[in-house]
Amino acid sequence: MKKVFLIVLLAVVSAMLFAAAVTEISDAPVQQTQTFVDDLGREVVLPADITRIAPSGSNAQVIVFQIAPEKLVGLASKLSGDELSIYPSYTHDLPAFGTLYGKKANLNRETLILADPQLIIDVGDIKGSAAEMASDLDKVSADVGVPVIFIEANMDNYPSVFRRLGKLLGEEDRAEKLAEYYEDAISVIEASKTDYKPTVYITSSSDGLEAILAGKSHAQCAEKAGAEVVVTSKLAQGNGNISLETLYQLDPEYIFAYSEAGYNTIRTSSDWATLKAVRDGNVFLVPGMPHGFIDNPVCSNRIIGLWYLASVFYPQAGIDIVARTREFYSLYYGADISEQQAMQILHLN
Repeated sequence: MKKVFLIVLLAVVSAMLFAAAVTEISDAPVQQTQTFVDDLGREVVLPADITRIAPSGSNAQVIVFQIAPEKLVGLASKLSGDELSIYPSYTHDLPAFGTLYGKKANLNRETLILADPQLIIDVGDIKGSAAEMASDLDKVSADVGVPVIFIEANMDNYPSVFRRLGKLLGEEDRAEKLAEYYEDAISVIEASKTDYKPTVYITSSSDGLEAILAGKSHAQCAEKAGAEVVVTSKLAQGNGNISLETLYQLDPEYIFAYSEAGYNTIRTSSDWATLKAVRDGNVFLVPGMPHGFIDNPVCSNRIIGLWYLASVFYPQAGIDIVARTREFYSLYYGADISEQQAMQILHLN
């Protein structure tokens, strides 16, 4: 009888323990997910509520910051110098992951994993074929254990990129403001354009002879502003180098230099003095705080670059570039800069 009682008791206890375990499992929160189809055609399963994001590089860093700054768990590179005065203080000590993909890839895998992102966002141009890039990103995702999505972004589709990312990250209202600002800028600039295209030479080197080539993503800001970038791939060597003799023949109306050394060389060297842009005083040092206005990187900071170039090309439009710069920095970076700071950024003093 005692044996039977013990068997029954054990059965009852086992049933109770099983029921408790089932209850505990059923009470555990279920992780909600969503499926996102990226611009490589990949179906990527993501958390429904995304709060921790790692950027794939500087381009992604800028656009994700502009939409959802508090959700970044790290940056592509450590902030320094003038960048610290624009980016808010809570970003200053974020870890640097490096670049996920491409020729400059230097991803710090350990730092990325320690930051525990839910998602890595890659933004920009398709590198190689879509199929090859999709395969590469799948491998990276498997290696670090974090889903990676790619969104193709350039100055032709920024509004849709803002809205799409805003919806994904739960920041629709902010994304809509960014998209509408860009659409308004395009509208004003399109109305300011004339039938004649200003001719432009853009250089990224300290000697002034490394050109930004027409039709490339690095020239898109100038071309979007209505300019003709005069150096084509047929006129330059593989690395973009060009001779002064070729420049004499092209004789651009405007010259923009990224490097202060290149800017000074162009303005003061007798070798450059006969060029129309130099004679007319139309040589400009491109603003670059916190990022380049025309390039470097090819990110959404180029939206203020459009205003900047339009103010140079179309003086009849009456664009107040100082006011526009302050407006842009407030909306896109949350940085309330003074008129004096704006003038310093624009190299106007």
